[in-house]
Amino acid sequence: MSKAQELKKLRENRGYVAPERCFEEIEGAESLESYYDKILSDEDIEIAIEQYKGDFDALTEEFLERTRLQGADLAFLFFAVMLQCARIYVINKITEIENANSNGGKEDALHKFQEKVLGKFDNGENPHTKRLYASLGAIITTRGVPYDATNGGKGLFKGANHRFSTLGHDPVLGLIFGTSNILTNTITLNKKIIISTRHVKYNNLLKNPEISSSVSTLEMLNAAVSRVKDDIESVVAAVIKQLIHIATDLYTPCGITLPGAALVLSNSSVEKLTRYISTGDMIKIGASAGTSMLINTIVSAVHGCKLIFQDDGKEYSEELYQARTRKIIMYSNVIASSSNIIYAAISQDINSLDIGGLLVTLYRVFNDTKFICKLEYEFLNSGLNKLYEERYSEIAEYYLD
Repeated sequence: MSKAQELKKLRENRGYVAPERCFEEIEGAESLESYYDKILSDEDIEIAIEQYKGDFDALTEEFLERTRLQGADLAFLFFAVMLQCARIYVINKITEIENANSNGGKEDALHKFQEKVLGKFDNGENPHTKRLYASLGAIITTRGVPYDATNGGKGLFKGANHRFSTLGHDPVLGLIFGTSNILTNTITLNKKIIISTRHVKYNNLLKNPEISSSVSTLEMLNAAVSRVKDDIESVVAAVIKQLIHIATDLYTPCGITLPGAALVLSNSSVEKLTRYISTGDMIKIGASAGTSMLINTIVSAVHGCKLIFQDDGKEYSEELYQARTRKIIMYSNVIASSSNIIYAAISQDINSLDIGGLLVTLYRVFNDTKFICKLEYEFLNSGLNKLYEERYSEIAEYYLD
């Protein structure tokens, strides 16, 4: 390889292509390589190679200096890490698995919240029930829901797996079937993709629910829908009670099945699936990713505001400052996610792993790194072009004079 070829390859590999007008007017110079061969000796090219390396390294150093975290950037980084770590702790605490009916836990808190909210619907009506009808008083005074009944359910399901057999426990379908069950004192079951409904009887104190005779699912739904027109308060109270009940079951050992799973899978398959991933897991991942992105947006907006950013008048000033903003976000995400992974590994608690935040971190690392690399390429190429344009102008001016 000739010295001219070496210089050409060096510049092309580093992303720089010299302006065509540097050689287009030289007679017989069909390319940059032939241009070098005609006017430069091997010694001149050797000097040019060293000079080019020096120019490239100087611009690279300038880019790194202008994009490194400095001054208030470190305070922003510390603040962003603190927010991300706090987010992980709070979400893990809220979604911590607790046994059902545990005293003083999230379930108790939600039931107290239910009593407070539903208490506002109290119209003084005596709580009572009849066939396919639960009064507003009965809805707001009974703590549980009828589709949680297990007495009399022999052969329908066993133990806690009634959650995987009842459509009221589906996080989406439950808004229809669960709410209707509450309004009609019924339980709707799904067994081998066959939907059936049964009455649920209570004692005089509206306690000890027991599954009893069958009833048409369509008739049950019609009875619930008929109350929308004349008894909308009961419907709203039933919807609130449905949502709160699903919330109480989300982070218990059995969990809540994925939406629609009971319609396409057998009860045993739904139970096995829920052991690995449940609606609670999906909500946790989504909430974690969402809050992580919200924190990133807030940090980016505050760090990038005009009150903090000061234009130094140099080329790429705003873009290089944006690179620093992205570094703050990327580094804070990496530090928080790394700390979480280490904690989960040491404690051997897979439930504490911040999957949503980790997904956001991977996105930031890929996207921000790509942005910074592209900006560096543009900065170096622009700097080299500008530098050699100035040198060309000086040479051209010298020969013209």
